[in-house]
Amino acid sequence: MTMPTWDQTLFPIMKELAGGEVRTAKELREKVIDVFHMSVDEQGETLKSGQLRISNRVGWGLTHLHKAKLIENAEKRGSYRITEDGKAFLNTHCDGFAREQLEAVPAFIAWKKGYQDKNDEVKSSPVFNHEDVSTATSDDQTPEDLMEKASEQLNETLASELLDRIMANDPYFFERLVTKLVLGLGYGDLSQTSGEVTKKSGDGGIDGVVRLDRLGLDSVYIQAKRWNSDHVVGRPDIQGFVGALVENGAQRGVFITTSRFSEEARRYAEVSMRSSNLSVVLIDGMTLTKLMIEYNVGVSVKTSYEVKAVDNDFFDNE
Repeated sequence: MTMPTWDQTLFPIMKELAGGEVRTAKELREKVIDVFHMSVDEQGETLKSGQLRISNRVGWGLTHLHKAKLIENAEKRGSYRITEDGKAFLNTHCDGFAREQLEAVPAFIAWKKGYQDKNDEVKSSPVFNHEDVSTATSDDQTPEDLMEKASEQLNETLASELLDRIMANDPYFFERLVTKLVLGLGYGDLSQTSGEVTKKSGDGGIDGVVRLDRLGLDSVYIQAKRWNSDHVVGRPDIQGFVGALVENGAQRGVFITTSRFSEEARRYAEVSMRSSNLSVVLIDGMTLTKLMIEYNVGVSVKTSYEVKAVDNDFFDNE
């Protein structure tokens, strides 16, 4: 039998989890292999990155089911269980379902809308369309366009997965992550004492300070809050942070959260900057993960593709 597409893995995964048992990604992959009677050769197919193709497709299936809140992460890393919503969904689709039914789930619609609202560049097209690039043909798109679109889709899902991993870890992990990110952005130097992030206890609106010089004459004050995605950071939170900056005689502040900021909070930060010498930067969960990807914090390059073109200088006559 041919290799299943990522959306063809959805129903077998849900059926395997239907009883409420916890299953690892490996066990779910083996179930899909069994359901589709995949040959040894098919099981061994790999992507250019070296990842097993079937692992990649089961992974996409798990990601979509998780975003629809039909499954959830279990206590053991890399394992999953069905949710109550997942059981109800499966009861109404006991004979199978396709991607369209999954994408009609309210939780998936809400997540997708929230993501698209943060990404103006992809508002006119679906966030997810995980067909092979070779089959995603379009008269007005070049191969380079398709590769760029595929890269954007991969990074969007990677960003979402990063947030999930951050929330699965303890608050101390988040503090270390923020430290690495701020230093990675160029605020300080890991090889110098000026690059150390020091805890600022006793100041309600300050979680840490990055010393930009050895004497501490120039510093960036940090507030880092690991809140769930449904939490909205409001104006009072930013007012408290700005007040703490003023009390400490600071001019630069970065407020980082895994959630999002209200419009009132953003406007207050802008007004504070215009009316004083303060420089306040707000980094929400979406921006946080994009910066992590851009500066290779918590991610690594799995593979790279070269796009070559004719060297006109080589062929032109001198």
